[in-house]
Amino acid sequence: MRVASFCMLVENELIEDGHMLELEEQRKGRDKETVINHTYIAGGEYKRKFDFISNNVELSRTLYKIAKDILIHRSGTKYEDMYWIDLDSISVVAKETNVMVEKKIVYSNMTEKVIRKYDNLLTIHNHPDSFPPSIDDLNSNFEHEYVIGVVVCHDGRVYMYSANEWVNENYYKLVVEGYLKSGYNEDKAQIMALFEIQKSFDVNFKEVTDDGGI
Repeated sequence: MRVASFCMLVENELIEDGHMLELEEQRKGRDKETVINHTYIAGGEYKRKFDFISNNVELSRTLYKIAKDILIHRSGTKYEDMYWIDLDSISVVAKETNVMVEKKIVYSNMTEKVIRKYDNLLTIHNHPDSFPPSIDDLNSNFEHEYVIGVVVCHDGRVYMYSANEWVNENYYKLVVEGYLKSGYNEDKAQIMALFEIQKSFDVNFKEVTDDGGI
């Protein structure tokens, strides 16, 4: 019994280690490109990023917890979860965590009904491909009049964004294509495009780092 108990303890400790979790996810046939680094997500460096999103301690803690829940739930997949937080009460008023359409959030009728009741909402969702906020994210933020949006990437990056103006999707794609032709990869091309459209449109985006910088 002692040997068995000891073996079980060692096994549990190994499974709790981030690297073992990642290996286990890959063995299950999950997408290795979207498997998160569990150790980093649970660490202080990642947690500090959320302290720079808001000076409200309760909101920062709530966002960090939700970010971990989302990333753990969707690790190794191309699916997205989204939560809506009422900034007045710092409470989750809606969430979509069962969407099975890759790289897209589908609003249920219930979610649509609930969010219409609030005018001070923050949204947080994941990007399995770890790209920055998309043009759809910006335009949805504008269309629904959200105060702020947060994207948590599977590679550990965190972005904030907001939009007070609609941006033509075709224009955005042309800007991205221009940077791709200049030799940038898809990730960097999207980032450069976002910086460029900020100059002409009333939209904002930044990467949140553990020291508050960009």
